[in-house]
Amino acid sequence: MVHLADVSDTGMLTGSDWFKRGWTLQELLAPHTVLFFTREWSLYKDDTSNHKENGIITSELELATGIASQHFSHFRPAVDDARSRLRWASTRCTTRPEDTAYSLLGIFNLHMPVLYGESEENALGRLLAEVISKSGDTSILDWVGQSSSFNSCFPATLTPYQTLPPSQPLSADPKPLSLTQYIWNFFVPSSPFLLARRMHQALSSLPRTQFISPRLVLPCIVYRIQAITLIRVDTGTATRVHQIQAVGLEPIEIALSGSLITTSRTGVPYVLIRPWHSDLLDPAVEIDDTSAREWLTRLEQPFRALLLMALTYNEYRRVASFCSITACPTDPAGVLQGEVSMLTIV
Repeated sequence: MVHLADVSDTGMLTGSDWFKRGWTLQELLAPHTVLFFTREWSLYKDDTSNHKENGIITSELELATGIASQHFSHFRPAVDDARSRLRWASTRCTTRPEDTAYSLLGIFNLHMPVLYGESEENALGRLLAEVISKSGDTSILDWVGQSSSFNSCFPATLTPYQTLPPSQPLSADPKPLSLTQYIWNFFVPSSPFLLARRMHQALSSLPRTQFISPRLVLPCIVYRIQAITLIRVDTGTATRVHQIQAVGLEPIEIALSGSLITTSRTGVPYVLIRPWHSDLLDPAVEIDDTSAREWLTRLEQPFRALLLMALTYNEYRRVASFCSITACPTDPAGVLQGEVSMLTIV
């Protein structure tokens, strides 16, 4: 039974603060049956049946929460589809900042120490570390905003998760070969597919993402950056737009709050990476030339990249940007110029 003290008999659910509070998310999803009562203690819409099965009410719930209706009656606590679950909570607030993370433990079916008095960044960082360690879901690294002091790969708040990243489905249909690809395949007929099989084997053998506090050990494909050029400065927004040229990728423009180091004694101290998860592609043990061509065609599609800065002791730090970084391989040859690796990010 949910009493909505700010909804009148003629009002709508979308205006209630009950849907803006952190702890009420699990109160909405956990029960099989929910009855909403208005300010006057009248049943909402005068419906005496389960409001989670009323089509009109569930449509309002979708508008109020951003949660698809099937989750109201078939919700299951788990770490799968973590990006969507974080979005459900991203517009909600709690009295204690650290409860932003604690109120999601039941949503993800996770257990971790509750340490009241710690910062929101630390509590949220511990939660995200548990989620990515148990699921390996690298989609939670796809965000734009301020980095957390807990780990640079995590956001400081849930706000960046308010919108889902655009979907980029992997197509199984081979694309027509460009002239460059045709010449490459013609003169080196077996090399591309031999390299593809080796990369496939290397990716299939990568361990799952691990969080070893305070470090994120991330499986990925690394694209080395050859040159960085500052192309313009926007004084109105105090952003600096850089063009980045990485081995195997089309040139990329990235908007940042500060300037990147364009040259150093040891070369450009940055890399672009593609976070890897075994669910991205079929981890078949052996692939022939035909499936290798299809596999390369899939990897040739645009992907969300992370910009990392190299530190000492073979560690990296993520460089947060004002926009998502969409990288596009030049061709299958460009895909194969990426290096399969496990990077340690602080």
